[in-house]
Amino acid sequence: MSLEEAAKTIADRLRGMEYVEMYTHHDADGISSAAIMSIALKRAGIAFRLRFLPVLNEADVTNPDISLLCDLGASCAGLPETTMIIDHHVPYTTSKYHINPRLFGVDGETELSAAGCAYLVANALSDNRDLAGLVLLGIIGDGQKLAGMNEKIIGEAIANNLINPGKGIILPGRTTKEQIEAASSPYLPGLSGNSGEAEDIMKICSSKTSDEAYLGCLLSEIIARSDASYDALMNLYGETWDLERENIQNAHSLTMVIDACGKAGRTDIAFGLACGDASLLKEAWEIALSFKKKVIRAADSARQLTTNAWMVDSVDTVSDVADMFAESENRPVFVLCRGESYLKVSARAPRTADVDFEQFITTAAKTFGGKGGGHKTRAGGELPLASEAEFVSSLEAFA
Repeated sequence: MSLEEAAKTIADRLRGMEYVEMYTHHDADGISSAAIMSIALKRAGIAFRLRFLPVLNEADVTNPDISLLCDLGASCAGLPETTMIIDHHVPYTTSKYHINPRLFGVDGETELSAAGCAYLVANALSDNRDLAGLVLLGIIGDGQKLAGMNEKIIGEAIANNLINPGKGIILPGRTTKEQIEAASSPYLPGLSGNSGEAEDIMKICSSKTSDEAYLGCLLSEIIARSDASYDALMNLYGETWDLERENIQNAHSLTMVIDACGKAGRTDIAFGLACGDASLLKEAWEIALSFKKKVIRAADSARQLTTNAWMVDSVDTVSDVADMFAESENRPVFVLCRGESYLKVSARAPRTADVDFEQFITTAAKTFGGKGGGHKTRAGGELPLASEAEFVSSLEAFA
């Protein structure tokens, strides 16, 4: 069986249903996956209910025979074989309705996200090629490459004039001030979260009369004023994509807004925007920028526990701070937070690092009685609070 055949298997099953219960992750990849499938189901006349979750437990899926899991479910070995799963995480389930690049020799770390898998299912259901722009949210949100199946999907979208590629500053934001003040990928210590510095740079660079002069000014000011690492600075400029069918055309900006709204607890806004509701734009930007500033404050105030681990004060910022530190440190890092009843953990590493965080976090979850999983270089979970000291001591193995 191929990826396309797996997509058709799920699409054929959906086609015979009148109602579907859908579950999805609350980040950019999960929300874009849900948006793709929701639009496809609506066009096919199939009713559905959608729920967003930060982590999925098997007990959450109350009606597995009619359930569709997006960017979730692959790690749940106890789910019935009739459960439909669209995922790219390491698979433990034996469901026969499961599309996952890892099952077909495709790199689920870098070459196909859950959004890409959802796109294949949507097009097996009917012609939904106009949804290709949403696949970029999964690619950017999960730090994937434009290679393999990702490249095929986006290449076809470019050929169909749905996406316009280019090069430029990849910081999300509507203005130079927003781009700098909300910068978390890359993280710019000294500038990120600093409204005054961002305003000053915007005033200086706005006087430039050409795109080339503006770019040179912006990069020069950021380099001169920030304590950012070399690796972070190298990620300021790169591939950009304009999305012709979306309300926020810049793909990096749309990804940031949807991801931030989802993690801020406003999945309703994130999902609505992904589905094309332009009335949500103003509120979505406000929520996203507020959340990004919260993440930057968390990063600035993080307490270092070991050479490669930090503690933050807000559970909802853990994964974003981990992403920021892994990029700026260019090495494996862990970020933790004490929730009311659990220890939230995010593990991140550069793509080239020789680590397997998915296995490490999964093993820790089994050892301590928690839950977790993910990818080799991007994983997370929730552990009992009592396990903190022992877990933190185990992190030195990655130092």
